[in-house]
Amino acid sequence: MTAGYYRFPTIYHDTIVFVSEDDLWTVSRHGGIARRLTSNLGEVNHPALSPDGQWLAFVGREEGMPEVYLMPADGGSARRMTYFNSRCQVLGWSRDGRAILFASNAGQFYPGDYSLFQIAHESRNGGAVPMPVGPARSIAFGPDGAVVIGRNPGDPARWKRYRGGTAGHLWIDSDGNGQFERYLAGIRGNIASPMWLETGEGPRVFFVSDHEGVGNLYSATPAGDDLRRHTDHEDFYARNPSTDGRRIVYHAGADLYVYDPETQRSDLVVAECRSPRVQRNRRFVPAAAYLDHARLHPSGDALAVTTRGKAFAFFNHEGPVLRLGAPNGARHRLPDWLNDGQRLVMVDDEAGEEELVIYSADLEEEPRRLSGLDIGRPIAIRVSPLGEKVAISNHRQELLIVDLESSQVTVVDRSEWRPIAGFDWAPDGRWLAYGFAASLTTTEIRLYRLVEPEETNPENVATDGEGDPSPAVAPAPNPIAVTRPVLHDVGPSFDPDGKYLYFLSYREFNPVYDNLQFDLGFPWGMRPYLITLQADRANPFIPRPDGGDEDEGAGEEQESDEPEEDAETDDEADLEPADDELDDELLDEEEDDDGEDELEHNGADDADSDANQRRRRPAQRPRNRESTMRTTAKAVVTETPEGSQEPGDEHRKGKSHKSSNRERELVIDLEGIERRVIAFPVPDNRYGQIAGVPGRALFTSFPARGALDLENGWDDDDDTDYGALRAWVFKDYKSEPIADHVSTFEVSRNRKKVLYFSGRRVRVISATEKAPHDSGPGRKSGWIDLSRIKVSVSPPSEWEQMYREAWRLQRDHFWTEDMADVDWNAVYDRYLPLLDRVNSRSEFSDLVWEMQGELGTSHALEFGGDYRPSPYYSQGVLGANLAWDADAGGYRIHDIVAGDSWEPDECSPLAAPGVDIREGDVLLAINGQRLDAETSPAQLLVNQAGQEVLLTLPVRRVNGTPGEPSPAQAEPTAQPTSPGERERKARAVVVRQLRQRSCPLPCLG
Repeated sequence: MTAGYYRFPTIYHDTIVFVSEDDLWTVSRHGGIARRLTSNLGEVNHPALSPDGQWLAFVGREEGMPEVYLMPADGGSARRMTYFNSRCQVLGWSRDGRAILFASNAGQFYPGDYSLFQIAHESRNGGAVPMPVGPARSIAFGPDGAVVIGRNPGDPARWKRYRGGTAGHLWIDSDGNGQFERYLAGIRGNIASPMWLETGEGPRVFFVSDHEGVGNLYSATPAGDDLRRHTDHEDFYARNPSTDGRRIVYHAGADLYVYDPETQRSDLVVAECRSPRVQRNRRFVPAAAYLDHARLHPSGDALAVTTRGKAFAFFNHEGPVLRLGAPNGARHRLPDWLNDGQRLVMVDDEAGEEELVIYSADLEEEPRRLSGLDIGRPIAIRVSPLGEKVAISNHRQELLIVDLESSQVTVVDRSEWRPIAGFDWAPDGRWLAYGFAASLTTTEIRLYRLVEPEETNPENVATDGEGDPSPAVAPAPNPIAVTRPVLHDVGPSFDPDGKYLYFLSYREFNPVYDNLQFDLGFPWGMRPYLITLQADRANPFIPRPDGGDEDEGAGEEQESDEPEEDAETDDEADLEPADDELDDELLDEEEDDDGEDELEHNGADDADSDANQRRRRPAQRPRNRESTMRTTAKAVVTETPEGSQEPGDEHRKGKSHKSSNRERELVIDLEGIERRVIAFPVPDNRYGQIAGVPGRALFTSFPARGALDLENGWDDDDDTDYGALRAWVFKDYKSEPIADHVSTFEVSRNRKKVLYFSGRRVRVISATEKAPHDSGPGRKSGWIDLSRIKVSVSPPSEWEQMYREAWRLQRDHFWTEDMADVDWNAVYDRYLPLLDRVNSRSEFSDLVWEMQGELGTSHALEFGGDYRPSPYYSQGVLGANLAWDADAGGYRIHDIVAGDSWEPDECSPLAAPGVDIREGDVLLAINGQRLDAETSPAQLLVNQAGQEVLLTLPVRRVNGTPGEPSPAQAEPTAQPTSPGERERKARAVVVRQLRQRSCPLPCLG
């Protein structure tokens, strides 16, 4: 048997119509093989069979927004009935079967508010009439005009056991006199879907309620007496019930059920949908549309990216694209290159839980999984510049160090307040800088020093070399705070030469007067800062009188008097190919391993080598390590797990160090470091990131945006902040622009290349030059051709992975550890079998909604997603009510929305300056097409939003004499006829920028 995911059923006698695969199907109430009724381009839902069983109304998306459609119940072409351009839901039919009833949020200030409407099934012009029952989302009729309505209720299965202020409740008018009173006010539950049935015991109001824990069918008399439960579902809610007055059909889980009040039984309807299930077929999607992460190779000549949960590695501009990891059924995140340039570490959930995995470009080398490590859900990963270690920040607000060789996890720090606010490795790999939320209102920069092996002894006592205790300076606390924040210090980044630590800080109190009211605010409030890591280092922003710098250009590469130490060797130079040469070290399996690894190691640290050689100035340094660790700064002592290893104790495969680790060590003078904070001489602004490259610091700045400018969809590119990438050039003592329209950036490990995101595009440029002006992909411009990445999608595998991840996200992030007394593992097992019946993205969303609803915490939401594409034709509206006037032969204009003329989106285009249209005028034609009783303005405005249209109106009466309709013209003209009086000879006008918002109601009744 082929079972689908069945929803939204409706019934007439022995015929059931339901939704599966986003289409309508029909089956006997006794079950059997179902027959498909629609094969629409857009999703359909909420069908309702007419009382005579001849017609089928439903909500369709054939032309964009959901609208009411009508078709023969046996199948055939569907006709669009409404043009509201708003969310709607078909509720059923009037008792006489002449009108379709539906709920819509058209014209509502708040999108969650709904009103009820009816439209005659014979209507051809989209005319819908509001129903005089006030705000409501459902309705059912009893005898003699009696009516019951549901307010607030959506689908209780999505907000299980909700008891808040917007819980569903019923109101009843038992006498049909228009006076409503609260129905069953004593029930504490989410009540929805009222239905009025005549039973052998008299009239009863049926409904869904979860006041006893699980949504089931209940009923009571119209007076609210004799409350009964009729179904006993324990696993899944009874959902979306509908009735023909005799029986009730509903769905629970993915199955259909019919309840018969006479037998008081609920029977499963076993339906077979023999479908090709085409929405489960494999397809390919553009990589740029789903790109979520990119990381540069240590040399800057290759990339590792993740898109749509899949990981790829490739050279920047030519060559094949290597896919890493499982092709389907897993999500890969946060790839970063290891220092050998041949392997990557990332997170994937192929085994069911997220774990670190090391992948190699050598296909004969199996991925190495670091299973069982307690790393939480990683948020960011960064590989140490030396050794096989990675730093990880996670959802538990921890900062971890994972030794990839020993699989040892060290908890560096954990905040009680917020996640780690960025982190960075020092050039020598012995220090971590990170932003730490120290309180509810402050974030400070902290330094953590990886422990040297010789510093660890059982008692932490200094000895004289013969095992006897000797006097020693107490070790500095680890980690240690190095800033005293005013508000938040975030995003630290080391200078590659080890001179400075950069960060961004919210501490600029430069008040700005509000331009509209007497008030002061801080629209920017932040600036980049640096900390000098050595106590004797001068302020780099103050020019020296001799025109030089104590450090030979503050990080710029200079000629050295000691070429043996400072000059780049031939081997090292070979590691950095020119931009026009293809570096094939990444994927070349034929190279000699030992030689290649040694060269790659040197190349990865090339930017650090020169700097560290210059940094050795023993005459200006304290004589021993202990003296450098003395500090009066605020100290934070965190217990470090035993067995923590020194990062210089690397035992990387195939690697050997030519120089001692102690020689390359970065020395930081901690004493008084919090008083060595210096502001960059740039304006306070809104900054995003900062990072160091040779001789300069790169940072992004963003313009302030109004809150009303951010009202686009959650996944709309226009809601992404774009700013400017700039560089502070130390030798020139100024900042200069690098690139525009930048959202985020990162630098390669050798600090020679910069990668930045711009919308859905990625670019790699030199770290010390301005971005080229070229716009096309290629070496010259730096733009990456993402179309080289071919991303295949297997929907069933993807849905299974998404289900697991959604479940894990709730488990790991839920507000209480006991999951509100819900057996979350049992919930996973209960809903998992339904995945095999899911055949469309909307069905998967429905499953996730209900699964998360088991938490009973209301705002467990699911939205967005890769739904089946459907046509979208924007609906133009005129911002007025228009009603057919047979005597005038056109549509009479009423209730023009006269908002502010300088806000076109907030007022009717009919009220725009220069448009002489008044309430009571008659509209005859649009764009030269004549209007009539069956052709409404809304029908002619489909796909016209944002366009200029020509409206034709009759000549206004002059001295009591009616004029004749004028021909349509492109521009209005005016002809004075007498003093103080003007006659429109041509009443045709051009209306600009038709709004897509449907306010006020576009009712045509």
